[in-house]
Amino acid sequence: MKFGADFDALIGRFSAPSDIPIALAVSGGGDSLALLHLTADWAAQNQRSLLVLTVDHGLRAGARAEADLVKQIAVKRGLEHRILKWSHPRKSQNVARKARYQLLGQACQAAGARSLLTGHTLDDVVETAFIRRRRNVRGGAEIGPVLAAPLPAWPAGRGIALVRPLLQATRADLRGLLSARACVWAEDPSNLQAEYERVRVRQFLLRHPTLSRTASQYVQAAQIRRAGLDRELAAQLKQVQVVPDGLIHVPDRICSAKLLRLLASCASGSDQAPRADAVRRMIAHLDTPGRRQTLGGAWFQRVRSGYKIGRDPGTKMLTEAEGLFDGRFAVAESRAEPVAAGAGFLVRHATPPAGAWTEIISDRIAHMTLCFETPWYCPIEAN
Repeated sequence: MKFGADFDALIGRFSAPSDIPIALAVSGGGDSLALLHLTADWAAQNQRSLLVLTVDHGLRAGARAEADLVKQIAVKRGLEHRILKWSHPRKSQNVARKARYQLLGQACQAAGARSLLTGHTLDDVVETAFIRRRRNVRGGAEIGPVLAAPLPAWPAGRGIALVRPLLQATRADLRGLLSARACVWAEDPSNLQAEYERVRVRQFLLRHPTLSRTASQYVQAAQIRRAGLDRELAAQLKQVQVVPDGLIHVPDRICSAKLLRLLASCASGSDQAPRADAVRRMIAHLDTPGRRQTLGGAWFQRVRSGYKIGRDPGTKMLTEAEGLFDGRFAVAESRAEPVAAGAGFLVRHATPPAGAWTEIISDRIAHMTLCFETPWYCPIEAN
């Protein structure tokens, strides 16, 4: 049976220094516990330290027991383990997902980890493709999750890659591995609750195994195509320029809706991207140099050479916290304030207070580039 992608290549890409830990998000389910064991095998052979993180979301009575199960298994394997408690639980999958990545990002930052591994499988990708196609999503966007992506929490996820090495493994394979090793795992009862769309799709695929196999073949081919599209996006990101005052310059030849969505997040200092259809409408609207429009917390201006993108200062109060200003600037001990007097319209209302600051938008774009150009590593055989 084939399991994870090439751990050596993936870890070397995102966490090359051997003295920094590699973080794993482990819930106690079969997928994430299989990830724990496979990664622990690799780490023992390569003298790397692991940090196992479990989020106790507090939404179910058994959540703490599952976290304690993970801790017991991690300690038995000689691994450091931390339980992250969600202080304000809400019964919303979307809210819970955002809170989970926020907590995981903060824990990675505190530990100095540059990559967070999760146990997403081929089954997850197939289910996501079904859900997105039902919503009329087509092309590369229907395939997700991908092998590597920036952690979707900003600025908590700054510089941290979300890595999914098990995307070519199935749940059945991973549970087979655990059973062969006499390992226990927890089953989340929400995986049986039909009010969730993903559960309904999962149950439908179980009832139609032939369709499920066909869908898996389709998704595996689509994953390779998606990786190619992401490499094209990475090549576009390399052509984007950011000046010291935080203004983003985009050449006209690469102004795709997908690229501008990403840059809107960078310009707004957030992890929220505008809808793709809204970006396409904006591109059509900004058909003349000089035209401007706000979208997704960013301010776009059409110029002869392409676009200038700045912060929309009217969306919320700009704040300074944890050494960052508005998710776009960082304190610089020995550098001058980056914004000169008489800054242009797109930045003069969205710049840091007096002091030594440096923009981190270009670093964020560089990290996106590193993630998107990740090669599609072939699966490896488990020992």
